[in-house]
Amino acid sequence: MKKVVALTSWLFLFPFSFSVVKADTQVDLQKLIDDAPARSEIHLERGLYEGPVVIDKPLTITGEKGAVIDGGKSDNVVTVQADDVTIHGVTIQHSGKGAQQAGILLDKVNTATISKNTFNNVHNGVFIRGGGSHTIANNHFSSYPGHFSTRGNGIHLLATKDNQMVENEMTNVQDGIYLDESSNNQIVNNTISESRYATHFMFSSNNFVDNNHFFNNINGIMAMNSKGIDIQENLFEKQLNYRGFGVLIYETEDVQLHNNKLLYNHNGLSLQSSSRVSVKNNLIAGNYIGLITEGKNSDIKLSENHFEGNIIQTKLTGEPFPLDDGKMGNYWDDYHSYDLNGDGIGEVAYNGSSGYSELLHQYPHLQFYFESPAMTVWQSVEKMFSLQSDSGNVDRFPVVKRAKEFEIPYLLLLMIPVGMTMYIWRKKRRES
Repeated sequence: MKKVVALTSWLFLFPFSFSVVKADTQVDLQKLIDDAPARSEIHLERGLYEGPVVIDKPLTITGEKGAVIDGGKSDNVVTVQADDVTIHGVTIQHSGKGAQQAGILLDKVNTATISKNTFNNVHNGVFIRGGGSHTIANNHFSSYPGHFSTRGNGIHLLATKDNQMVENEMTNVQDGIYLDESSNNQIVNNTISESRYATHFMFSSNNFVDNNHFFNNINGIMAMNSKGIDIQENLFEKQLNYRGFGVLIYETEDVQLHNNKLLYNHNGLSLQSSSRVSVKNNLIAGNYIGLITEGKNSDIKLSENHFEGNIIQTKLTGEPFPLDDGKMGNYWDDYHSYDLNGDGIGEVAYNGSSGYSELLHQYPHLQFYFESPAMTVWQSVEKMFSLQSDSGNVDRFPVVKRAKEFEIPYLLLLMIPVGMTMYIWRKKRRES
């Protein structure tokens, strides 16, 4: 039994007045949409509603908990072909598996609101093709089971602009948010995990990424052939695939990477053949490699970043550039020197390269000797007698003290494994 409540505006009385019509019999959702007046509201009660459906007029569809629109694995579950459409509180499932098929397709339209919906077993969650000024907020997305190469994206933007993607949760999709030739979009407060790239930029410009949590993906951000990306206050953690990066910037220009945390990734930050990139006040800590450079990077400014606890601080194989902004450098936890005048800057430049790191690039199997007695002696002699490679990859103004906001509670970190050990011991004792 399927139930629906149709709410129809009485425009001659008051803009928000409506009549209520209840149907307790089998409901044809497409017919209900076709019969509804423009700018009316259709309310779906708990039940399963068959799709695919097309919305070709301004309309609002809301759902109670348990209201499900099922596309039958054919085409898009919902295709929107009109401006000013709202879809709220519905579960949308079983789209087709074509490259551009989705739970909801917004096809060359403007000002849709897609909020508090659940997308299960769809190829793409929301596919935006042309148009723009949409709000995609508070939704949960997951694709079909399988390898990420067989899935679609959580939100796919193609040739669109001025969209807001806020407080969505995505897991087990190919890319969480994929932007292709799209501009002036806001990506704020989203959580994306267990995917290929949490956010993927291609040929896109002037986009803003703020206060998101990206974890357990291959890459947190993959920026390629794009420009004008503002990345602030995000947490990138546990991208632990051997080719995983917190942030990878490739042939991209005009990027601001400020006030982020890149923690426990295989690689923290990679700059590859990019220009005009500002990297400021980030915590890059606990990664296998903290900073990687490849190709020719130009006009790169690094300042007030904290590099701590990375197994390898830097792997700098591209053309060299200063590891500072010309006035202020960074804190490196393996830097040892003196601050004779008390200005917080070390008197000796920090060399980001070493003979070992350069050999490691040519002969990756040498990582087997990392922290071996021979390698430790070699690196100590390099620092003691200034034998590091004169590559130009130097921080001329290294900061000698850790900033207070980046202080690590070492006692707390020690207590975590101790607590876990006690928990496991007590559990085994109870079981025995």
